Amino acid sequence: MEYNFDKDTNRKETNSFKWKSLKNLYGNDNIYPMWVADMEFETSPAIRERMKRRIDEGVFGYELLSKEYFDAVKYWMSQKHSYDIESEWILYCSSGMVGLSATLQALTNEGDEILLNTPAYGNFFSTILGCGRKVLESPLKLENAMYHFDFEDMEKCVTSKTKAFLLCNPHNPVGRVWTLEELEKVLEFCEKHRLIVISDDIHFDFVFEGKHTMVGKMATGRKVQIITITSPGKSFNVAGTQVANLIIEDEDIRKKVQRKIKDMAYPFEHIFAEAVIIGAYRESNDWLDHILHYIYENKKMFANTIKEKCVPLKTILSEGTYLAWVDCTDLGLNSEELHRFWEEKCGVAVSYGEEFGKAGEQHVRINLACPRSKIIQILQQIQSAISNI
Repeated sequence: MEYNFDKDTNRKETNSFKWKSLKNLYGNDNIYPMWVADMEFETSPAIRERMKRRIDEGVFGYELLSKEYFDAVKYWMSQKHSYDIESEWILYCSSGMVGLSATLQALTNEGDEILLNTPAYGNFFSTILGCGRKVLESPLKLENAMYHFDFEDMEKCVTSKTKAFLLCNPHNPVGRVWTLEELEKVLEFCEKHRLIVISDDIHFDFVFEGKHTMVGKMATGRKVQIITITSPGKSFNVAGTQVANLIIEDEDIRKKVQRKIKDMAYPFEHIFAEAVIIGAYRESNDWLDHILHYIYENKKMFANTIKEKCVPLKTILSEGTYLAWVDCTDLGLNSEELHRFWEEKCGVAVSYGEEFGKAGEQHVRINLACPRSKIIQILQQIQSAISNI
């Protein structure tokens, strides 16, 4: 089947958060939004058809999920990620951050430290701090145009109050797809320090180079507890439907998290949850294959153009996600000037590096999941802005 990803979905006149917030957050609603990590593409026909059928039922009261929902999740984990799970391991939650919050509150105490590698997704910080926990930042190290864990630094960071390690796999914003060897070292580190592993795998279907490995399936024979966060939200552009899952093999840990989810007043599932999961995981693999190819071409074009025509900016063609992480250090601009450069000179709304921790300073994150014509236009505007500095 053919899909038109060049189509302008014209979300400016909708209630889209990334579009509707431009005036309030950036002071200008005539710039192009490349900050929020959702896609400027229509989701797959199969998902829309499933949602239409749900609408045709005509009643939208509280509901629970059927066996078909859990079978679809199991199918996707097995077929796409070589991870064989049981239905009872799956806990529905309305979003990945709700799942993270419930996990932190169930398994750690106020004042405990949560270790993560920076730069890191901004909502990790707000969720950890909002739960009364502390953030421990261990910067990734950049070597040979690739980001790596700095295990020496991680060792220095850990204290007696460190209770969990938050892994992002693939990593947001740098786009690393961690290798099996790297993940084995992570688990050895966490086992040594008795850290719970919380693995955010939200971007796990956007892998262009290498192979995504779910750490949950690596727990056998190790004394380490692993909670995995998954969702079809990024993969199929359905983040607004509020569908995510926690995968927890250990029964005692699972029951603790499940109780906390109920304590947080999330006892019922979203009315579109089952339609979205089944439409995505059972019926939209072809759509995903096509969009992966389209976005990878976007990523290659963006990275190559930045390298060849947009010096002094620097970026890496990352292995995963539809995001670009751009180093702006050599522009020689302070924070205020950098904001003006991107918004006023380049005409684009980006996510600024300070949102991602100390290691994010002088960087921006750019969302490339949009029609290619828009990226070509933005790249031309970036070139023009650089030439005028």
